[in-house]
Amino acid sequence: MNEVFANRPTTVADYLAILRRRKWIVISLPLLAALAAYAISTTQPALYQGTAEILVNRSNVVTAVTNISDPTALDPTRFLTTEATIARSPTLAARVVAAAGVPGMTPGKLLGESNVSPASYADLLWVSVSDSSAPDAVRLANVYATEFTRYKTELDTARISEVLHSLEARTSALKASGQATSPSYATLIQYEGELETIGKLLANNTTVLRPAASATKIRPRPVRNGILAGLLGGVVGLGLVFLAEALDRRVRSEEEIEEALGLPLLARVAKPPRRLRKTDELVMLAEPRGMDAETFRKLRASIEFANLERGARTIMVTSAVPREGKSTTVANLAVALARAGRRVALVDLDLRRPTLHRFFRVRSSPGFTDVVVKRATANEAIRSLALTAGTGSHTTERMNGGRSVSAGGSNGLPDVEGALHLLPAGTIPPLAGEFLEDERIPAVLEELADQFEVVLIDGPPLLAFGDALALSARVDAIFAVTRLRLVQRPAIHELARQLQSFRADALGFVLTGVDASDSYRYLYETYAHDLPRQPDRSEERA
Repeated sequence: MNEVFANRPTTVADYLAILRRRKWIVISLPLLAALAAYAISTTQPALYQGTAEILVNRSNVVTAVTNISDPTALDPTRFLTTEATIARSPTLAARVVAAAGVPGMTPGKLLGESNVSPASYADLLWVSVSDSSAPDAVRLANVYATEFTRYKTELDTARISEVLHSLEARTSALKASGQATSPSYATLIQYEGELETIGKLLANNTTVLRPAASATKIRPRPVRNGILAGLLGGVVGLGLVFLAEALDRRVRSEEEIEEALGLPLLARVAKPPRRLRKTDELVMLAEPRGMDAETFRKLRASIEFANLERGARTIMVTSAVPREGKSTTVANLAVALARAGRRVALVDLDLRRPTLHRFFRVRSSPGFTDVVVKRATANEAIRSLALTAGTGSHTTERMNGGRSVSAGGSNGLPDVEGALHLLPAGTIPPLAGEFLEDERIPAVLEELADQFEVVLIDGPPLLAFGDALALSARVDAIFAVTRLRLVQRPAIHELARQLQSFRADALGFVLTGVDASDSYRYLYETYAHDLPRQPDRSEERA
């Protein structure tokens, strides 16, 4: 359970980092949704809507019917909702269709393409009709509003009209019988007058306040639909981002790695430039004066400081899984040590995927395996690389007994800043795991430790095979290389468990694959910008 919540974001910076990591989801999904909605909208047929406004004189109705002058005696919301429901009568729809005379229009179609809604802030009804023709939409809306006022008047006055007809018949009968001056006749005349007044009030209950003057285009609206789809895509994209983050078990912070391994951080290493990765070049050889090389000089200092009391001579580098950058890291570290004047031997014991010989442009054989099986001596297998004052390196044919190679004018080499001695993997055995358990390997490593100050060993990944576990008993110290956004949390925990079981001392770990802003590059650039330019050695000698 702790592992599940170990990487839960807790600060705004954590959430911003998640959005940066998943920026393609955040950007692409709203963009695709907006483009799709825009494209679909442009294919829709045009649709126009005309709207007329009807005033409902509710106070007159209340006064006439209840003889109460307070207009709030009836619930206004309920009253207007009732009026809107009456307006959806099929009988009224048939009258509108007949009066409008729009070809192809039927009562059912009219009810499906129209709407009558009450206003929430006034005694108003809105009658809206949609049609593919703007003039027809305007005509239908206006006819609908007019016919509604007539239809509503007929409904409201129908009962009163019946009563008036009955009163008129009775008064006519009294008048014909000579009773025009009787009290009954006078009472009937009074009732007749009151009912006529009420009828007039009810007849003026609804009025077309604002006829539809023009129709609004409600479809297609590609811009609006694109914006709404983009917003919806953004919401869905954010949900997918955090869902993907919750399901992603890759390690993304150095604090999590440091806590899991229980080891100090030795250095943060940014990804090498693309041009160097394509050609299998090392930063310390191609750009030894560059800013990226400063990271490996700091790693050199960290390794020397961590090894100050231990005095380890043979140091192996490993990783949890392949492609974490251990070979590149140890090769650059070896060059950094050699440029600092250390007598360094770099040994390739990643027999599954030997890489170091490609970095230094030498043949893989003869190498370490050939020395172990006595097909070659150490002097014959080791390549001595003279590190020039500029960039690059030069390979000599012999190691010359483990001593640093001197470069004078006789051999045609430029000024040398040190020598690195490379022992490549050699002939790859069919069973690499069994070969690394050979009892003759410790003797070869001891011979190298006697000849050099530091022996750096590029070991195999720890979790892929058991090779690194077999080698760990034959070296003095070990450090791990782990890469952000590649290795998963279970692998880190397993790496920590196996490192604790090693007899060799664990010096720390190197974090690779960090962003340039997270490495030491930014601080180096800022500091170097403020320093005066230092002349190189060639300028001094000139």
